[in-house]
Amino acid sequence: MRTIRRRVRTHPWLAAGIAIVVLAGAGFGTYFGVRGGDKASAATATTTQTVSTGTIKQSVSATGTLAPASEEELNFTVSGNVTKVSVAEGQKVTKGQALATVDSASLAADVAQAEATVANDQAKVDDDSSNSASDTQVAADNAALTAANNQLASAKSQLAAATLTSPIDGVVASVNLTVGESVSGSSSSSSSGSGSSGSGAGAGAGAGAASSSSSTSSDPQILVISTNSWVVNATVDANSVDLIKKGNQAQLTVTGATATVYGTVSSIGLVSSATSGTASYPVVVDVTGAPTGLHDGANVTATLIYKQLSNVLVIPATALHRNSAGGQYVEQVKNGKTVQTTVKVGLSSGGQTQITSGLVAGDKIVVPQVRLPAGGGAGRSGGSVPSGVQFPGGGQFPGGGQFPGGGQFPRGGVGG
Repeated sequence: MRTIRRRVRTHPWLAAGIAIVVLAGAGFGTYFGVRGGDKASAATATTTQTVSTGTIKQSVSATGTLAPASEEELNFTVSGNVTKVSVAEGQKVTKGQALATVDSASLAADVAQAEATVANDQAKVDDDSSNSASDTQVAADNAALTAANNQLASAKSQLAAATLTSPIDGVVASVNLTVGESVSGSSSSSSSGSGSSGSGAGAGAGAGAASSSSSTSSDPQILVISTNSWVVNATVDANSVDLIKKGNQAQLTVTGATATVYGTVSSIGLVSSATSGTASYPVVVDVTGAPTGLHDGANVTATLIYKQLSNVLVIPATALHRNSAGGQYVEQVKNGKTVQTTVKVGLSSGGQTQITSGLVAGDKIVVPQVRLPAGGGAGRSGGSVPSGVQFPGGGQFPGGGQFPGGGQFPRGGVGG
């Protein structure tokens, strides 16, 4: 005892520390005494709800960007000088609309020459039948006529290709042509979808849209994108990709759109990519319809629904309890009394659980709702857990007290 008093005289802050420890003990006794007396106010509140039917869904989340369903990279496939550019970037166009032309005089002459050849060869075939020509002569004249017709078709195709037309309804995304420019006709037009499910609708349709290629080495002379059909290029992590499949419905939150957009999973990639050690798989979602307010490159958060049950009995998951045997029950209200009713459950999602047996629509059940006491779980007078130096479990010295001058117990200890 004398040793303790001597140390107190030598270290006056130790006396303050001992006093605070005593106060802390008193604070703990008061806190836990009050807390014990406040069990009633901290008790779980309940409400009575009527059981009804609803829809329960299970889904995975994905993120991605919006893109046009079709992108048409258009290039002249005939050589010549550009005589007209009829559109500008941002202009809406319709399928079959002329976008640009090259000088077609020589191409028109080729068509005229081919037509003359066809007429001449047809006349020979007609004469063969009236002149009793030999089988050899008839065969030769028919072959010549066939070749002439093929040449005419080719000449007409070349003449048509002198006018670049849009294969789809959409918007001109870029124009890389000027009047007077000479084009070589060595490029070809590329029709493709923006997502892996893109169909390249309209490829080769209309004059000027020649054979498609998978890619072009430079910017297209004119790029047309669809604005009434969209896809979402998204990714799903490795833990979720096996849950979804082609044809699953999707709910899409799109930046710039004022309402929820809907779609369908059209493809799921088999090859993953890794970012920060996490594997993800490409997923393409076809947007349903033509919602307004959509723009290329907009950010999308997708909810991919892989299981959905409609018109089934659902209750809040918090209403379920587990008995000692491991079964589940709810507290059902019957004739003004609360009884335990055993139930069987199905799917659970979004805080709702499907009930497969034990209840019917219209039954009333007790649903717990956790309610904190006044003061956020504090004592009777609204005080909180004593604050300041923390104890195990989160308790603290009253009022946030510290040793004079911010001192601490030597090496974190209490007393000597």
